[in-house]
Amino acid sequence: MATFLTHPLFGASVAYVVSPSRHGRRKFVLLSTVCQWLPDIDTFSYLFAISDSHPLGHRGLAHSLVFAALVALCVVRCWYREMHPFSQRWWTMCGWFFLLTALHGVFDAMVFSSRGVAFLWPFDNTRYQLPWQPLVDVPIAFSALQGQLWYAVLVECQFFSLLLVGLFVMRRVADFSRQSRSTQVLTPVPTVVMESQQDV
Repeated sequence: MATFLTHPLFGASVAYVVSPSRHGRRKFVLLSTVCQWLPDIDTFSYLFAISDSHPLGHRGLAHSLVFAALVALCVVRCWYREMHPFSQRWWTMCGWFFLLTALHGVFDAMVFSSRGVAFLWPFDNTRYQLPWQPLVDVPIAFSALQGQLWYAVLVECQFFSLLLVGLFVMRRVADFSRQSRSTQVLTPVPTVVMESQQDV
């Protein structure tokens, strides 16, 4: 994946779409962006000549579900201290940041010709790939002018755009349905007024 462009862009975009209100949106979007990018911190392994097959290598432990869970817990613990632990809102936020971090690995598992992702580390260091691989792998290099890089960016932007459009439509339909239920006016039941007649 073209990490420095598409991963954080997707994280920021999807967080903005699902953000329920403007209150706290900036922090929510920023943290979602970081979570979507963070697993690629393992690209620093290339500076130390660590093999891709090693748990510390690219798409190793930093792309695992355990890592995603730890990141989610740390984010909520450090930046949402006001939330009561194990409350419904606390679980919702943990689940959201876990999903954003784990999706990084899912997207990388959709990259053609990659070594796969160690989702189950530390229980299993096997690298897994998804059967559908529409994304293009890009060799890690410091030159950003490679034609393959920009082709990969184009493919990924198209892919993520479709995901975001679908999510936006679902969000709008849900909002419209919720608004319709809340503004529904009950038909008043006609009442019969009984007038008593007085004897003259």
